[in-house]
Amino acid sequence: MIDRAVRIGMIGCGTQANVHFEAIKELTEQIATVAAVCDLDDERLAAACQIWPQARSAKDYHEMLSPGDLDLVIVATMPNTHEAMSLASLEAGANVLCEKPFMMNATEAQNVLAKAETAGLRVQLGTNMRYMPSSQYLHSLIEGGRIGTPVYAKAWGCHDYPPVWGPHYHLATSGGGVLASTLVHTLDLAMWIGGSPNPLTVSAATNKLFPGKRGPKVDAKIHERYDAEDLLSAFVRFDNGAFYSLEGNWCSEAKDYHSFELTTTKGTVTGTPFTVKVDVEGDIIDQTPALDGEDDWFKSVHTQDAALIGKLRAGEAWALQDARQLLNLQKIVDACYESARSGREVVL
Repeated sequence: MIDRAVRIGMIGCGTQANVHFEAIKELTEQIATVAAVCDLDDERLAAACQIWPQARSAKDYHEMLSPGDLDLVIVATMPNTHEAMSLASLEAGANVLCEKPFMMNATEAQNVLAKAETAGLRVQLGTNMRYMPSSQYLHSLIEGGRIGTPVYAKAWGCHDYPPVWGPHYHLATSGGGVLASTLVHTLDLAMWIGGSPNPLTVSAATNKLFPGKRGPKVDAKIHERYDAEDLLSAFVRFDNGAFYSLEGNWCSEAKDYHSFELTTTKGTVTGTPFTVKVDVEGDIIDQTPALDGEDDWFKSVHTQDAALIGKLRAGEAWALQDARQLLNLQKIVDACYESARSGREVVL
């Protein structure tokens, strides 16, 4: 239990960090405050210090962490730094909220989760979409068995242009392209709403369409570093008998959005657009409810941060995601890449 404002450190002060900054400001300084900020970029660091003038600042995250006075560290950098930063934060006595993608591979994920368990601290991946009103409703609906048992899902994450505003396209930095950086969001949501089953086998294929597609619109320097997959298809079998198909495309002419569709023994639900359709005595009945609140992505980050900070203050567990779920997600990502490289199904 924490009977004062939760002291937060931010490693990485870019776009996503600023969403967190807004969420923390909304809670008021009596509930939480950013006590330390870290970024290699002078301009981003200076901007963060303007928002949080009382916070200490550093370019080296070890220096930021050294006083050991932080309750929570948010890691909002690229995945190639996540393991080291998360381990250092845990070593300094702080709980960790790490943005997606979690780690570069399952070994790194296991290292961080093991350290957190040994230290008695919490680690969560930034799964803010779980906090959206429709996600909460669908999770409760499926968990309660009201529309049968999940049997199949498809999840997709597509852009009409690659997200070249960050180095997600560079494997050594991101750990993966459209799967690790984009599709992982809706895959996590579909798995969680579907009961968080354990994956058994994975088969996948990938391709790189850039620069044959979209190349003329992108800076030549990005061409030189762009080596990640931007097209993926995968098939995953789970231990509850369900199977999922996955699609990721950064150069899509057909769709530019992320969503999932989950089929059960009695109906079908979708994330975007939010729908619930059920077989009732042979008729297809639309049972989509009107929900309080909108599925706003930025608001879901605010809801997530408020929930995690509130539980820290109350001394309660972060129960919306556990280590098994987090590791399963990483294992599927790893297995997709292994299957695509080998041309064979991967057994987990």
